[in-house]
Amino acid sequence: MPSRKLFNWSWDSAESQESFLKTVGFDDPEKSFLQVKQIETLLNLSPCKMIDIGCGNGRQTQIFAQEGYDVLGIDISEKFLNEACRNAEKANISVHYQLLRASQLQQKEEFDFALAYHHSIGFLSEEELSLHFCKICDCLKSDGTFLFEMAGPKLIGNNIPYKSWEERENDFVLVDKKIQNGYREELCILIDKSTGNIREFHEKQRAFSLEELIVLLKSAGFKNIRPYADLQKTPATETAFGVFICTK
Repeated sequence: MPSRKLFNWSWDSAESQESFLKTVGFDDPEKSFLQVKQIETLLNLSPCKMIDIGCGNGRQTQIFAQEGYDVLGIDISEKFLNEACRNAEKANISVHYQLLRASQLQQKEEFDFALAYHHSIGFLSEEELSLHFCKICDCLKSDGTFLFEMAGPKLIGNNIPYKSWEERENDFVLVDKKIQNGYREELCILIDKSTGNIREFHEKQRAFSLEELIVLLKSAGFKNIRPYADLQKTPATETAFGVFICTK
């Protein structure tokens, strides 16, 4: 008889990481290369010492490293970091990886550039959220730059409420999202096509407004914060935002 298992979605959960790979996944090398080039153009960036926060499988760290950057990649997923290490070794690329939360960073004024791309902060507690950005600011040199490209929910809704049904190679995937009381609540159900087994993921993460994010970044110590809607410098609005260029 098919089984049914319930999970609370969390980035540091192995089951949730597997769900992410099945339902969202990482960008492919071609798209990641384009993103790196856009970031370099946007910031007029050249090889320097940098940290990639939430580096995942290392898709961008390795492109930066190939171009001469001295890169540290951190993530809270041992699974993703192991994949990043294998990929870097296979391609003979030198990148440092560490299993670490941003709130645990101990470096002081060490990096020229910090990147947090497609980065979700809605699962962090209030205490860790404040510490998260403070530690990122602390690890940058006095003239360092932080690029924060936001993933996760915004208070304006992002086409929410949202329902979808999709058939994938091995699973049926059902998704239901809504914004409620300042949080995005998401239900994701994976049905294994061969066994009928069901895995049900319940996710709840805080949604943010543009003003709230600017306040968080300023409180962390960033002096100059430029918000945009995208990497092409489209001006941010209350309903379209997601890229923040911050200098210390």
